[in-house]
Amino acid sequence: MHPAQRLMSIVDNRLNSSRVILCISGSIAAIECVKLARQLIRHGAEVIPVMTEAATRIVTPEAIRFACGIGPITELTGDVEHLTVFSEPRKTVVLVAPATADVISKISVAIADDALTTVCLNALGLGVPLLISPAMGKSMLANPFLVRNMERLRRQGVMVLPTVIEEGEAKMIDSATIVEHVARLLSRGMLKGRQVLVVGGSSEEAIDDFRLVSSRSSGRTALEIASVAFEEKANVQFWCGRITAELPCFIKCTPFESVTGLIERLRGRKFDIVIVPASLADFIPPKTKGKISSSKGGFSLDMRPAPKFIEAVRGKCKVLVAFKAEVGEDSQIIARATKRLKETGADIIVANNISEVSADGTRAHIITKEGVETYKGGKRGLAEAIVGKIVSVSK
Repeated sequence: MHPAQRLMSIVDNRLNSSRVILCISGSIAAIECVKLARQLIRHGAEVIPVMTEAATRIVTPEAIRFACGIGPITELTGDVEHLTVFSEPRKTVVLVAPATADVISKISVAIADDALTTVCLNALGLGVPLLISPAMGKSMLANPFLVRNMERLRRQGVMVLPTVIEEGEAKMIDSATIVEHVARLLSRGMLKGRQVLVVGGSSEEAIDDFRLVSSRSSGRTALEIASVAFEEKANVQFWCGRITAELPCFIKCTPFESVTGLIERLRGRKFDIVIVPASLADFIPPKTKGKISSSKGGFSLDMRPAPKFIEAVRGKCKVLVAFKAEVGEDSQIIARATKRLKETGADIIVANNISEVSADGTRAHIITKEGVETYKGGKRGLAEAIVGKIVSVSK
């Protein structure tokens, strides 16, 4: 077995045994394609590489063969590679990464003078999704003719990803973001066009201008839910409190601090779906202006009940998903969560025992008016189960 095959779906199967035709053009960013190919494979994709002649002078075909488990297509032969790669068009995405100004412009005006551009033009003719990740000098990206060519591609349904502007260069976006956009193109689009708000992380309640009260939530579950909703073609906003997980650049992230500030942000807003895995304060301390002096030898806090975000957001959305972290036996946790479901008018409540939550996995009860489903596994799987339940209750 080739080493690449041993990596298949070891992270998850979000790319669902699909085929990604990875088209590599002659940008220096081609050196990132070994890592990119492996990332696609780890998430469940078969990767078929195609290279321009210029790309082979930057990264060797043997390096790409190692990364993908198959040698790259560098020229067209009597085997009509530009057609045979599309044996399963419904499960295929063509990804041009990196995409130079030369390749982008050729595709936009239907010039097919090598294997890569011929594959791309056939993809458009077959209705296969085409995703382009540019990489070039900053001044080249600003060229008005190239800008016009990229806009022409967008009008034809081609997804052109943004670049990262660093050191005067327009660099290719990170592999994780590319993987997410590939997954979005391949998904069934169960939440297509829906306005989805995910609230994650922990609130921060000020004791004074320096100290605060918060919790240990990492925000990982919230981010996984936001990613799955994004992949299912929702328009996702992520409101994040204190968070230790790395924030993605493919989702709009807006920070918040206190529960009160979070509720104020709801003013004038409406959503189709609101999902609240955030750890929000149940009690708020009075805030002291300045900094409480340590020379006092100690102080006490007279905590008051915090306003409930779930109650404030109920009238702002069509589907509401609440979360409840508890301790105790399953029967006790489910009973308390079911009571909370009725009190808040939420459509779904996800309850778990805090002792059964770890960095990588969780065990949770997904509760609706129709009953209880218990999930055990990774947080990505829990996110998929929650989104699936949202789809079923919103039909």
